Amino acid sequence: MDAFLTWYRKFSAREQAYLLAVAVVLVLYVMFMLVLKPLAGMRDEMALRNTATEEKLSRVQAMASELKQLKSSGSPRANRNMNQLINASTADVGIRPTRISPNSRGETQIRFENVGFAELLRWLYRIEYGEGIAVKEVAINQGDRGGLVKATIRLGS
Repeated sequence: MDAFLTWYRKFSAREQAYLLAVAVVLVLYVMFMLVLKPLAGMRDEMALRNTATEEKLSRVQAMASELKQLKSSGSPRANRNMNQLINASTADVGIRPTRISPNSRGETQIRFENVGFAELLRWLYRIEYGEGIAVKEVAINQGDRGGLVKATIRLGS
């Protein structure tokens, strides 16, 4: 430290002031580059993430309000009797259920005996994607003849 002070004191007062001003500017520049600039970058990144999160929140809120509206309006398919829907849709694809039994959880179990595999799959597709009824469980076994199957299907709302 003494060597620095000796070196510094050999300059005139005016030069010492210039050296001091340069040192202050250099310290401020280093502080800006090492501390403030990274903080500003992190702040900008945080602002972008907040904006993206706000957009996602508004989309979720819009979907939630649409879902509430759809639930409260009660589409005709939702109000339709499940047994009628099953009987009509199976008749349309050319198969007939052996047994239809609703349970206490709001689900319906349907049993098919010796129906065509392709027709059964066509009906399952229609009931789930066309009518919007969830297929909860499917058990398919070989039928009495080739191409025919026995199936037990559980549908939910």
